[in-house]
Amino acid sequence: MIKKGYEMKLNVQPVYIGLCHKYFFEGPCRMAPPEQLTPEFEKMVQPMMGNGALEGVKAHLANEPLINVMDLIYVERDDEMTTPEAMFDELMKNDADVDVYMILAAQMLRGDIIVELAERSKKPIVMTPEGCCMPARTMSHLHSHPGLEGYAPLYWDEAINLLHALRLRKVMHNSNLLQVVRMGEVAGSDITSNAFYNQREVTRKLGVRFRAVNLHEVLDQYKPGDPMANPTLPGREGLNPTDEEMKEIAKITEDLVNGATLCNMETDKVEKTVRLWYTIQKFLDKHDCNMFTAPCPQFCATRRANEEQVTFCLTHSMNNEIGIPSACEMDAIAALSEQLLISASGCAAYMGETNPFLYFEDGKPTPPMSPLTEEGLPADDWKEGGLENEPNLMFTFHAVPNRKMRGIDKPAANYSIQPFAFSGWGATIRNDFREDKGTPITMCRISPNCDKLFVAKGTVMGGAFKEIPNCKPMIIFQVKDNHDFYNKQLQVGEHIPLVYGDYTEILKKYGEICGLEVIEA
Repeated sequence: MIKKGYEMKLNVQPVYIGLCHKYFFEGPCRMAPPEQLTPEFEKMVQPMMGNGALEGVKAHLANEPLINVMDLIYVERDDEMTTPEAMFDELMKNDADVDVYMILAAQMLRGDIIVELAERSKKPIVMTPEGCCMPARTMSHLHSHPGLEGYAPLYWDEAINLLHALRLRKVMHNSNLLQVVRMGEVAGSDITSNAFYNQREVTRKLGVRFRAVNLHEVLDQYKPGDPMANPTLPGREGLNPTDEEMKEIAKITEDLVNGATLCNMETDKVEKTVRLWYTIQKFLDKHDCNMFTAPCPQFCATRRANEEQVTFCLTHSMNNEIGIPSACEMDAIAALSEQLLISASGCAAYMGETNPFLYFEDGKPTPPMSPLTEEGLPADDWKEGGLENEPNLMFTFHAVPNRKMRGIDKPAANYSIQPFAFSGWGATIRNDFREDKGTPITMCRISPNCDKLFVAKGTVMGGAFKEIPNCKPMIIFQVKDNHDFYNKQLQVGEHIPLVYGDYTEILKKYGEICGLEVIEA
């Protein structure tokens, strides 16, 4: 079973520490009417306060299904100020399942317990917001202990963003990337753009791990036949589709073709590409991976793409649709960036070459390079909808749109099926991004040395070339300042994945808690 990041939940353990005095007395920290200072009254009211605080937490998180609030743990301290081991046994009884300890309505004389809980558990401590007096004194001591982690957001909206950022960190710590390789673990089409300099450093910082399978072994095993007779693995059992699986692949292909508004391919050629996607699911499951990337030019250079008449484009589209980040051109950075975006949004991601339109003396947007102007292509398609008068336009193009960009759990968008190759093979999904004009988008990308996180937002303005083969289909979007976007993009790379919706605050908080420099455009 593939563990999909967008489905993972953050387990929040609420804790309330009551203070119950053994005797009645008044003093400098006993400021209440006498009847409220009796042991009997405190034994009655402290659990009530804990349950009341819990109900407040649940009310604020009622619309956050990925934040799992566990049952309240209630402990008491008495006026002798002792910290018995039994108290920590109770506090940490669920520690194996806890991601975050949330301290509810913290009051005086509990700070030492909170710090010791952080020391013992090594888990983040979050104090509920919109309270009084205790956060600064507690957090200042907690932060003075090397290696301890604690947060005291002032408002609940900040607390919710924080919890989602901590959830993203959990997702990344539970993510493995499957890389189809030809020449080595980071060999791609252009290592200066798409590969991390040091994958082990990425594991240390973000928790993600990397697995590799050989391109030729994958291509042998995507064919039906004797699983013991693959040329690259003679005598070793492969993952080749069985007869029953071929029936399932045929049904998936039929549904894909019948659901399209237009299909410019023969069904048997679509089936080949669906079969490659299906086989990749088996590889992901075998290697316990929930992200995927494969080479393009390296694949092309072997001539096996042409020989087998398949590309990985549909694999990337269909992976993203089911919440498995999947990136072209062996772009491990894009795959990890997609994991952040998909897990934050619950929407499928789209990635590709991201570039600004150019603006000269006339103030009109001008295509900067060949993908918009190649001979034989309708170079003016992008102008539809009045875009030739819009400032700060950018575009992203690749043949990997998908049907679930509005939400993985939402109805599929309209789509067509087009071949990647002009001769009619290599099935790809195409969106009409003009249907989503006005939709906000969030973009992000990690830097090659894993010390920066680029975060940006924009608005969908249109699209172009959805019926043209190759990598031509594009989404056009508007940002605050495309020159600023471009200059900051230079620090992270060309492929800037995107999802629908605004999740910039969560991503920025994620970058902060992971020690990444956040670059915002």
